[in-house]
Amino acid sequence: MFAKKWYSLLSLFLVLCLVLAACGGNETEPEATSAAGDATGDDGNDVGDVPDTGDTGDATGDCFMEVEEGATITFSGWGDATEQQIYRDSIERFSEVCPTVTVNYEPIPEEFQTKLKAAMAGGTAPDVFYVDDQLMTAFAPNGQLLPLDDLMAEAGVSADDFLPQLMPIFTLDGQIYALPKDWGTLGLVYLPEAFEAAGIDAPTEDWTWDDLREAANVIAENTDYAGYCQAADWARFAPWVFSAGGTFASADFTAASLDTPEVKEMAQMQKEMLDEGSLVRPSDVGAGWCGEAIGKELVGLTLEGGWMVNFMRTDYPDVDWRTSLIPQGPAGRADIIFTNGLGVNGFTQFPRASAAFVFYVTGAENQGEIVSTGFAYSTHPEQADLIVDENDAAIAQGGLLEDSKVAYWGPNTGRVNNAVSQALERLYLGDQDVDAAFAQAQDEAQQALDEVAPQ
Repeated sequence: MFAKKWYSLLSLFLVLCLVLAACGGNETEPEATSAAGDATGDDGNDVGDVPDTGDTGDATGDCFMEVEEGATITFSGWGDATEQQIYRDSIERFSEVCPTVTVNYEPIPEEFQTKLKAAMAGGTAPDVFYVDDQLMTAFAPNGQLLPLDDLMAEAGVSADDFLPQLMPIFTLDGQIYALPKDWGTLGLVYLPEAFEAAGIDAPTEDWTWDDLREAANVIAENTDYAGYCQAADWARFAPWVFSAGGTFASADFTAASLDTPEVKEMAQMQKEMLDEGSLVRPSDVGAGWCGEAIGKELVGLTLEGGWMVNFMRTDYPDVDWRTSLIPQGPAGRADIIFTNGLGVNGFTQFPRASAAFVFYVTGAENQGEIVSTGFAYSTHPEQADLIVDENDAAIAQGGLLEDSKVAYWGPNTGRVNNAVSQALERLYLGDQDVDAAFAQAQDEAQQALDEVAPQ
């Protein structure tokens, strides 16, 4: 009887010890959501003063920064099957780094901007999405993009990590709203067989636009190939203008500069080339774009970017094509830089997890993996030597020239660039001469710049 009572008392004592131990453990165990909740506020949108979390422990798995527990985010962008695979692979790599975050990829290959704006208005926009200059203009001033500065500081990410030419497009009032996910530029793309057939030397890095014109003439007059291919496109026209010392608008985005001698000199040269037959548009040779004209071996040369590597490898693997540095103009050598970024929905329920995904995808580790595919160039300048394809490397040189620039003219960049394309279209069609075409473009661009409210 005594033994039974003693056994009962001992059992009760052990149970009480276990209960007290459990209570004591709860006092020191970190709550996975407490820090994130304090940072994001009740609505999950205002990141406020982000704490210096250091080691995030079990709350975030192995992620490099603290993220919300159980975060599931949606990521959307445009792009063909090749580009979509690039980002599926990026998501897989991110999942190894931040295993507690689930990323659902929902690409929107067509009408991305239209559909994204509608989704934002309806409250169904993805957590992370591609951002170009037009979406930056539409979303950042209205709080629909999350400022990233505080979270960047926590994660050890700096604007200085990226090519400096890429950052202004994603910065408003001193705050960063997206980070560049990749960049591209233009190079001189040509068919060696066309030059051999014409009996002339292939392009070199010493070439000028005059050399391009002369070679295009010889090819057009003496072979079955057309000469130089270019559509009425502001982007392909931009290197001509930049290398002549011209630009589309002033540095402060207040004054259009499309009726200047530098712009009109290069437009006049292209009109003369069209008239003499050394310049053709892709539609003139039955192609949808000039890269396709190269693939179909219809033209001798054109300006295209690094996307030609995968395009030719996939669609025209048997065609021998080469690249060279962009030609030099009257004032030097300069190229255009294309870039898009990744931004975070200002109303996401998971701002920290979304930002972590942006930081990883745009970070050096993942950028190096993307470079190896030949899809795009790393946004980190120290990785310029990672480009392995010879043609791709030659094209990339143009974007690293000192005077190369992103054709960004403030919130109405799209309208300014469209004014240039439309001026070229009128010029190519013979509807206007250079002076009239670019006087009209100047008025249209200036109106677009004037409509931008002071920031």
